[in-house]
Amino acid sequence: MKLLHLADLHIGVENYGRIDPATGLHSRLLDYLERLDEAISFGLEAGVDLVLIAGDIYKNRAPNPTHQREFARRVHRLRSAGVPVFILTGNHDISPAAGRAHSVEIFDALGIEGVTIADRPRLHLIATTAGPLQIIALPWVTRQTLMTRDELRGASFAEVEYELRRRLERFVEETAQRLDPTLPAVMVFHGSVDGAQLGAERAMTLGQDLVLPRAVLAQPGIAYVALGHIHKHQVLSHDPPMVYPGSLERVDFGEREEPKGCVLVTIEAGKARWQFHQLDARPFVSIEKDVRAISDPLAAVAQLINNQDLRQAVVRVELEATREQTALLREDAIRQLLEQAGAFVVAAVTIKVERSGRRRYAGAEQELLTGLTPRRALELYLKSKQPPVAPERISALLAAADELISEL
Repeated sequence: MKLLHLADLHIGVENYGRIDPATGLHSRLLDYLERLDEAISFGLEAGVDLVLIAGDIYKNRAPNPTHQREFARRVHRLRSAGVPVFILTGNHDISPAAGRAHSVEIFDALGIEGVTIADRPRLHLIATTAGPLQIIALPWVTRQTLMTRDELRGASFAEVEYELRRRLERFVEETAQRLDPTLPAVMVFHGSVDGAQLGAERAMTLGQDLVLPRAVLAQPGIAYVALGHIHKHQVLSHDPPMVYPGSLERVDFGEREEPKGCVLVTIEAGKARWQFHQLDARPFVSIEKDVRAISDPLAAVAQLINNQDLRQAVVRVELEATREQTALLREDAIRQLLEQAGAFVVAAVTIKVERSGRRRYAGAEQELLTGLTPRRALELYLKSKQPPVAPERISALLAAADELISEL
């Protein structure tokens, strides 16, 4: 039996892009859809018997109709090929309010054959062309999922978190004991597992993380644990394999060094082997240089740009310069060099200037006169902090700002 394991599709992330004139869609939306198409093509060519999506279909809990339409088209493609689809709800899929439908509930309401929506902890028996498969589903859980209003009344946050974890662990252990040993079984979990390396998803997380121990997921009879929620591809265990495939596309510069892809799982005789398949995600490139001791700083920047493969990349430039050098480091000239090198989008050109022991930014005064966007104002503020804020932290905070601005 072959499975295609995907997670964190995040359809709707639209930072660092522009409207595509041919389709009218945002170029970053097209990036995410193209990666999903690429993963589906890989799975179909490999002859998979089931596609597992371990949560976070969309960026927002209330996706717009265009995003819903594009995802539905991909589901239709799989079903037209006879491949069943199992969708686990993640923290970006569930409704923030009790009683309201979640973002993928429409597939359940329509009763589409071969599409299973797992929005509660439950054991599923899924029919595939290679035979039945048992799936223990562990979607992103909320307090309301596992506890009643009376139980929540007066309880502290720590008490609620402890009780949630206890109930979830008990569900896993009891459900594993009910597995049919003659049939293959996997577990699908959207959330954090102890020991996992976190990344940019911290800035995008909607809801409070509930971390489960690896020992809880490593139940007898489970051939493979399909994980979602953390964007960095990683393997936490080999017996059984516990694998985060990571997100399909890069969200921000914090993920610029991470390969993006999906996982092909083969189950034979109750054992699983897996293969990570890297996808052609859009490159993110950060060019950083202290040019204060260089007599011709613009030539040095041009050389740095020529040394990089910037074709179709999202690029940012961060320079440290003297006050006297700012006249030579015009932003429009640097942007022109980047465009000539084939950059897809210039995310930012930032020139840090040492002045009276405090970092300032060339061009900031002019921006204040012409008007700053809220995001740009936050970016300038973070980059002026002393001691300096780590670039990864700035990227995470800006990603969080993008989420808030999008919601507003």
